[in-house]
Amino acid sequence: MTALGFSTTVDEIFYVTKLPIASVLDDGMTLAETYDTCVKYVQNANLPLTVSVEYFDNPSMTMEKFVESVEKAVSDTSDIHILNFNTKIAHNNPNLEGGHFSLLADYNSSSQEVTIADTNPKRYTRFWKCAIDRMYKACVDKDSACDRSRGMIVLRKNNN
Repeated sequence: MTALGFSTTVDEIFYVTKLPIASVLDDGMTLAETYDTCVKYVQNANLPLTVSVEYFDNPSMTMEKFVESVEKAVSDTSDIHILNFNTKIAHNNPNLEGGHFSLLADYNSSSQEVTIADTNPKRYTRFWKCAIDRMYKACVDKDSACDRSRGMIVLRKNNN
């Protein structure tokens, strides 16, 4: 929200959405639960944003479509993309487990790498790079909590 010009804290999100902290800390959140929280926050805070979700198990979300979406996202300041991915795949580290949400920060078409602005910089560093095909695979990965792929949430400023 802050990246789109709407100063927001994590505490405000919990307060405005009445999200139980334990559910986030103990179990984590699926893409659908995070989407619902985003929608509730945008509505309750009366922000001029639209929220959409893209599951990567939809046949339309091919690698090519993902690259197109990433290229558009980094050239457009009116939206942010929140990626939900498997950390083991994205970081190419067999010692990591589970899913994670972070922001798409940039894409270099020459190196075919995305830059991620991480929501947990103490664990993963503030910014890190990942091959776009590996990030796609990490987003296609199924979330065991809901048996659906991971994917992304897009927050977009409304045209006024």
